[in-house]
Amino acid sequence: MILSKVLQHGFAGTSALAARFARPSVVFMGDSITQFWSGGDPWMFRPIRLNAGISGQTTAQMCERFDRDVVARRPRVVHIMGGTNDLWFGEPGAGGAASLANIAAMAGMARAAGIAVILAPPPPIGRVAEPMFAHLDCVDALRGGVADLARAEGLIFVDYAQSLVRDGDLFAPFTTDGVHLTPAGYRAIRGQAEAAISLALSRARERVG
Repeated sequence: MILSKVLQHGFAGTSALAARFARPSVVFMGDSITQFWSGGDPWMFRPIRLNAGISGQTTAQMCERFDRDVVARRPRVVHIMGGTNDLWFGEPGAGGAASLANIAAMAGMARAAGIAVILAPPPPIGRVAEPMFAHLDCVDALRGGVADLARAEGLIFVDYAQSLVRDGDLFAPFTTDGVHLTPAGYRAIRGQAEAAISLALSRARERVG
């Protein structure tokens, strides 16, 4: 069966099959901002990197499926970025405490499984989108809390605001609606993402060695 698929699809089919059966180097766990990353910058998801983003999900929903969608796939690295939907319509808790607990739980599951962890806070929200969000008062606390969690646990931290913000706001050419990113926005964060992944893979190799 596999041979027939390879003959039918050629090298592209071979790459797809390899990605399906080989251990992934990185799994990206997140919401729509992660899910749409594959279309916005396909180069980031060359084999063998898996996109496990699901549109509309809160950190609680991400946490519920983390074992199935990340741990069971045995990646060397997981990139966790969530919280935007918590801030929009979910229940982040006072100061983002509930969201932070979910993120900490995911990081803990990953570390227990020997998976190196990259934590990214929810990307900045553009001023044009702020009226849609029910919990804007938690934005700074949640973003800062993710940084504090990474620092306390010795995890790799990457804040894409460094690449996306101009003059205190999400740069207009980088966003479709003040929340989601354009292809230019995804390309803008590629360098930060690749640097974080490289460091995480290095740590994973050191742990194995």
